[in-house]
Amino acid sequence: MSEPGEAGRAAGAAQLPRYAIAFQPIVDVARRRILAHEALLRGSVGTPAGGVLARVPEPERQRFEIGSIAAVLDAFAGTAPSASLHINLSPEVLLRWPGTVPELARVVAASDIPPGRVVIEVAEGERIGDADALVSAFAALRSEGLRTALDAFGTGYGGIGLLASVRPDLVKLDMGLARNVHLHPARRPILSRLLEACADLNVDVVATGVENEGEYRCLARLGVTLFQGFLFAPPATGRVVDADEVSLPPEPAPPGFTDPWQREQSARLL
Repeated sequence: MSEPGEAGRAAGAAQLPRYAIAFQPIVDVARRRILAHEALLRGSVGTPAGGVLARVPEPERQRFEIGSIAAVLDAFAGTAPSASLHINLSPEVLLRWPGTVPELARVVAASDIPPGRVVIEVAEGERIGDADALVSAFAALRSEGLRTALDAFGTGYGGIGLLASVRPDLVKLDMGLARNVHLHPARRPILSRLLEACADLNVDVVATGVENEGEYRCLARLGVTLFQGFLFAPPATGRVVDADEVSLPPEPAPPGFTDPWQREQSARLL
């Protein structure tokens, strides 16, 4: 497995920003297992991916993003054979740069990871501009055997209409919807409608940025079973998180049962 510093040195040699690769697990609480790992770029001082990409000159964006994906695939190979790998790709590179999907398919084919285990995430929260282009791009990704996800879903420009057109395999709820949702009852009907639409379209849903048990309990009672966030495990730089490092809160109580959280302790993932 390549060390993240190797990717950073290669990027620096081409006058592109150095970066490290971190992985954060996506947890299936119903089956009490790690479903997938999301790869996250980090700058040399822990800068989030957005800060790294902001330093890439526009003419180099496609080359940088495809190159970083190749580094992610290399770093992930052989680490978690039963889990999927989530990789972020900017809408700009996917929709505006010719040849992105064939080039992406090429680097996946050159790796040891089957395409069906690779999920390409595109942020719905960014202004996509051309929904028809996104529909075509997602269809092209699926034709290469890759899976698709809309990230930051629910507060962007397309909403449920975009979901129905694009039909991704999975959506990741915008963190703004999950943040302290247990303290904001007005958000729950919105989430319920989003979850109902996803269920009708056979689209899986991940709640991201979940940091406390109140958020988890509320979302789980609404029907969410896939979670990502610091409550379960923070990102780990240069490696995937092992199952015994993931913390699972107790299962939510059935309707009408009073606060089981006072008598149960957070359990470790088996």
